[in-house]
Amino acid sequence: MLVYTAGKYRGDINKNIAHARQVAIELWQQGYTVICPHLNTQNFEQDSNLKDEIYLDGDLEIILRCDAVVMIPGWRDSAGACCEYDFALRHDIPVYEYPTLPTKSPTEKLRPLQCNAFLSTIMKMYRIHLSKNHDYSPANILATGEIGLVTRLWDKIARLLNLTGFKFTVIYDGFQPPSQPKHESIDDTLMDSAVYSIIGILLRKDSWGK
Repeated sequence: MLVYTAGKYRGDINKNIAHARQVAIELWQQGYTVICPHLNTQNFEQDSNLKDEIYLDGDLEIILRCDAVVMIPGWRDSAGACCEYDFALRHDIPVYEYPTLPTKSPTEKLRPLQCNAFLSTIMKMYRIHLSKNHDYSPANILATGEIGLVTRLWDKIARLLNLTGFKFTVIYDGFQPPSQPKHESIDDTLMDSAVYSIIGILLRKDSWGK
């Protein structure tokens, strides 16, 4: 489980860094993987004139990839930590106030290989989306909307049904032994279907192409 620690930085900076470090160490000792922004950009303000907003934007991007956020006592006095708290809630990322710590789900405990493979596949889907969207541009979906999206999804599903033994002409003709794909693999077909499903959600949220 990847956990982000959020808390006050400005003010007594060294004290706040030390407090965040203590919480991060405890989390590591409890078996979590921890992102501690206090240590990630420790004392950068001494050598950089970057605005706080730059760091906050980066931290929000990190939170988006985390499984939980732990709020360090005193966080309500920090405008940045309050933004991180609100951001996590908006994106359905669980938030805990120290000393309460996240609880791993039974699935994470019982099936670590499954969980790691699931996360790895999701990130692979994201990289496929980046690569293919660069080639096609968002226009391939925007031009046809949900009808085009459903057509693309059905194309993938029909291919998958055919390769796994479900034979169709005009009507269902029964099950036959699976056949070997000649072009893209079954795994690729499943991956594309999942990517199109996510694109459909983004399209319905009016987020696609923006």
